[in-house]
Amino acid sequence: MLTERQNMILKYIVDDYTDNGVPIGSKRLASQLPMNVSSATIRNEMAVLSGQNLIQKVHTSSGRVPSNEGYRYYIDNLVAPVLVDNEEKSLIHNALGGTFQQIDDIVKQSADILSSLTDYTAMTLSPEQTNTETLRHFQLIKLSDHQVMAIIVMNDGQVESQPFITNDQIDEDKLVQATNLVNDKLSGESIPEVLNELKTTIPEEIRDYLTSSENFVSAFEYVINKSLKDHFFVSGRMNLLDTMDDKKDIKNMKPLYSMFGDNSNMAQILDNDAKPISVMIGSELRNDLLKNYSIISGTYDVGVHGMGRIAVIGPTRMAYPKVLGLVDAFKDELQKRINGYYNNYDK
Repeated sequence: MLTERQNMILKYIVDDYTDNGVPIGSKRLASQLPMNVSSATIRNEMAVLSGQNLIQKVHTSSGRVPSNEGYRYYIDNLVAPVLVDNEEKSLIHNALGGTFQQIDDIVKQSADILSSLTDYTAMTLSPEQTNTETLRHFQLIKLSDHQVMAIIVMNDGQVESQPFITNDQIDEDKLVQATNLVNDKLSGESIPEVLNELKTTIPEEIRDYLTSSENFVSAFEYVINKSLKDHFFVSGRMNLLDTMDDKKDIKNMKPLYSMFGDNSNMAQILDNDAKPISVMIGSELRNDLLKNYSIISGTYDVGVHGMGRIAVIGPTRMAYPKVLGLVDAFKDELQKRINGYYNNYDK
């Protein structure tokens, strides 16, 4: 454990590097610390911090910068999140106060808002679907003589669709009969029950109306499974450019940018920790492309409808106190808005 003075020196090193992005030496530290300490004493204390791998030297300067271990110590022991003021609370409330038709609408919008508030890249994840979700309505719509759109509406208002091809020319009256059959049998059923019916009774019964029953079942299963998948949104990817310090970072831009398009990969990173607020730094993210980045994430809980995530990704020298406060306030407001939406559907 560090002494009080060592804690103060480490905190000043982290805060200064966050603000200026340049290594700091003992002389500049001596001029900033709120205590009368000589440069020699500070050098000795910095040597202790270096010995514990909390700060490190960079080849371009004699000064020191925080290491990933130093940032972790700072997060766990020294950082004080900056609480959002009333003006910021009002800004978040108003930004999330618009009308939306589906959960994904506000979750996607949240990524845009959070990125704008922090000037970093933001990621949001809709609440995961659970086995408590049920099918509210099913619809078949003719698109052409040989193409039909299958649409499902879940009990929480989520809508998914998928077109499929039929071998024979489509009879619209039979589409209506097929739609009624599915709604009569499956409306109000849970997702596992729907999937089971699609594998057992539905294929045979639907054949009276659709000769291409295999295509129908495949499309139906697809939209059901699609409703179960993580719905993941990213905003502010280009903000990554503003945080890159050297040519090596810029070379990583293309694969890093592509990685943010892989929903399963990014969702897995966020799912590693479901605490209300968590911080993952550099190597803790277990991805070489993210070794110079940190992710601050928050979990919002909407009861039986599951949990979702919001996150901000920035350089390891990001403004932790500010972003921690924003993420905490934002996930609470988002949770209120989504709970209000679900309350309307649960009545």
